[in-house]
Amino acid sequence: MSRKAGRHNKNTRRPGDHFYNAARDQGYAARSIFKLQEIQNKYGIFPAKSGRITPFYVLDLGCSPGSWMQFASNLLTEKDRIIGIDIAKININDPKVIFIQESVFNMDPAALLEHTGNRKFDLVLSDMAPKTSGIKLQDQQRSLDLCLEALNIASRVLRKNGSMLVKIFQGPDTATYFDDLKKLFKNVKRIKPESSRKESFEMYILATEFLSSDGDIQS
Repeated sequence: MSRKAGRHNKNTRRPGDHFYNAARDQGYAARSIFKLQEIQNKYGIFPAKSGRITPFYVLDLGCSPGSWMQFASNLLTEKDRIIGIDIAKININDPKVIFIQESVFNMDPAALLEHTGNRKFDLVLSDMAPKTSGIKLQDQQRSLDLCLEALNIASRVLRKNGSMLVKIFQGPDTATYFDDLKKLFKNVKRIKPESSRKESFEMYILATEFLSSDGDIQS
């Protein structure tokens, strides 16, 4: 099937949506910030600022509308960088943030390292989701396509012992994707944040301690 995928509005408002209202009140671009915040609070995927000398580099795939970049930027020092990629343009005025308007399917992973002085990334984030059709299996497959591309990119640009956080629509091939991650990372776990809508079949997978790469991950 085609691997082209759009993006749905992460900040779709629903009556009584506490997380939407909280994101708006706190100046964040989308309610999805609270998913990353919850994962950070529980698993500490971003290191503490104090006493850290080596720069920390983050890659955010499918970064629009920018709430994850906003949150991450607050956890980074002046030497750190977060590079975001999306087909939809965003504007964040922060020297730690670099935005590239491009499809992840057209992105050359090696070119990303030009923004880090050829140093590999410590963390890859992917909150990518397809534009939903309402056809469950089709949406799950499109989500899987995005996740496979995220893993392909991560396997090329992550440093040893780096981490990856990816969103996936649960479906028939989720277990296979989970197994793909376990081949490349020492620890892999499933996460369902409390701020995810109860009716959503999305979940997150956190993979830590990157081991090695054998090239592309094929679907």
